[in-house]
Amino acid sequence: MSTKIADHVVVSVCVSAVLIVASALRRGNLFLLTMLILFAFSGACLGAHSWNQLVQPRLGSFHGAAKVVEDPQWRNGGVQTVLQLDGERFIVYAYGLPGRRLSNRRVGEVMQVSGDRLRLEASKQHRLSYRHIVGTFAVREVSESFGNGSVLYLSANNIRNSLQDSADVLPRDEGALFMGLIIGDDREQPAEMITAFRNSGLSHLTAVSGQNVAFLLTVMAPLLMRARSSWRFGLTLFVLMWFTIVTRGEPSVLRAAMMAGFVALGTARGRDTPARRMLGLAIIVLIVCDPLLAWAVGFWMSSSATLGLLIITPQLAKIIPGPAWFSTALSTTMGAQLGVMPITAIVFHSAPVIALATNLLAVPVAGAVMLVGIPLGMLAGILAQISTGAFMTVCVTALMWPVGVAVRWVWWVAVLGERISMHGSVNAYVWCIVALLVISARISAWRSI
Repeated sequence: MSTKIADHVVVSVCVSAVLIVASALRRGNLFLLTMLILFAFSGACLGAHSWNQLVQPRLGSFHGAAKVVEDPQWRNGGVQTVLQLDGERFIVYAYGLPGRRLSNRRVGEVMQVSGDRLRLEASKQHRLSYRHIVGTFAVREVSESFGNGSVLYLSANNIRNSLQDSADVLPRDEGALFMGLIIGDDREQPAEMITAFRNSGLSHLTAVSGQNVAFLLTVMAPLLMRARSSWRFGLTLFVLMWFTIVTRGEPSVLRAAMMAGFVALGTARGRDTPARRMLGLAIIVLIVCDPLLAWAVGFWMSSSATLGLLIITPQLAKIIPGPAWFSTALSTTMGAQLGVMPITAIVFHSAPVIALATNLLAVPVAGAVMLVGIPLGMLAGILAQISTGAFMTVCVTALMWPVGVAVRWVWWVAVLGERISMHGSVNAYVWCIVALLVISARISAWRSI
């Protein structure tokens, strides 16, 4: 991301902080104001420390323990990953035997490596800053033995392995998209699929967000409700933390999990906190805890889409004509898309209006995959690990067949949306139709007053 775009992100975050401070002053809430001042001070200190690490990394030869921070993926004949060396993160491009050994590792695992720590190119510094990457590591040797890391990482990796086993029974592209929809793992998705989802306005489906977190809590609700009220809040936070680790702590899931945590806190205290305030608090707390998130496009898009749902969607729902199911679905889609459209136009130089139609067709089906994907994928993965016989393979394939059909539908919608979006005249016509619908609905509302 360019420095100019990053500055816009920081400005928007600062505006949110100013609004909350003004609200605290207006209400005379000295405790909230004091906490915000402390947050701002600690955030400034953490931000200075983070930038100091980025611009002044420890360079030179290294031999010792390295922790895998990002799942390895094959790129251009080599393996790309991020390793943590002495508390600092370095991006790695490994080939040959070191690359093959790294390709089998997972996040949280630790192995012995040797190589050279080099300075990061200036052109990549801003783009990789939110990932806390301070340089590149030219790896020479990677040990064959490794450690599993903490129990949380081990359990998360086992879950991902089971889900991958269930995805393997689907065709390659559908399996890769299935992993993207449920846990945001898009490493195996072909380039044409990523491009199609971006051009059709559906790229948010393969980035774990609030919808995934909401479905997770829905699935876990029967278990959480059985727990004592004194334990329920702690168990909810544990589930959110565990899911964040499973999905590798992407910026969008951090925002969603933080907001869900505030919802759980409000429920535990018997208070109904406004969603806008929870969004502002979630942004501020996350930026304070990790100031470099302000440079993450995913964090910016997730926050803007949520803001559009909270502010624009209710207004559109009042003026869009038609039955409730249609006006609700269309207003929700338009609210999220209008919220995120300025960002996609600035960052990706694209704001496909066809997203209004593709989201209406794909989001309900993708939501069903998200809802049943983890429990069904876990069951299929466990069955696949129990036995590799022909009968068990048929059972697992039959179990995953409905999911495969749903995933293929989402993929077809993305491809069709991309082809339509390539015609600029179609975008103009769609904009005119949407504008006419809204204007006519507003005129009808005025006449009925």
